[in-house]
Amino acid sequence: MTLQAVIGSYPVAEKKDCPFKTATLCSHTGRVLNPESLHTLLLRIKRKKNFKDCKMVEKFVGTWKMISSDNFDDYMKAIGVGFATRQVGNRTKPNLIVTMDDEGTICLKSQSTFKTTEIKFKLNEPFDETTADDRKTRTVVTLENGKLVQKQSWDGKETNIEREITDGKLIAKCIMGDVIAVRTYVKEA
Repeated sequence: MTLQAVIGSYPVAEKKDCPFKTATLCSHTGRVLNPESLHTLLLRIKRKKNFKDCKMVEKFVGTWKMISSDNFDDYMKAIGVGFATRQVGNRTKPNLIVTMDDEGTICLKSQSTFKTTEIKFKLNEPFDETTADDRKTRTVVTLENGKLVQKQSWDGKETNIEREITDGKLIAKCIMGDVIAVRTYVKEA
């Protein structure tokens, strides 16, 4: 059943935890759904839609050790990172820990001896992020052709970090304009 198949509404008593205020006639089954049933049905539809995306994200789950970083200094310059922070960033080889809970919330944790950062998000839902270099960004992560694409926007600027699994390695492309840095990780056992 699609959302378009649900038609017709009837006023009912307001329920505290349910966002729906009316009973709804389902054109697919002919049944009247009370607000709680409608809410449950819509959650199931949403979970089913997200299930495919969650399956795609599962290949990223694990602890990844950085083995190479190419052109990262130029990338950091392009996004406006100062000299001292760039020096530390160039010497740091963080582990990337990717987890996902039962609700589809993804956690990306970048962990090193210098600094640990962590973001938690759901696909396609914008959130506020404070980056490792202390930029305050509005960020959204999407799944595009098997890649996790993290789009960060701040002060009229925008950068993308595209993560994909290739030949058992996690490849992260950091893109700012025509500057591209590539960081490669292998999965720890």
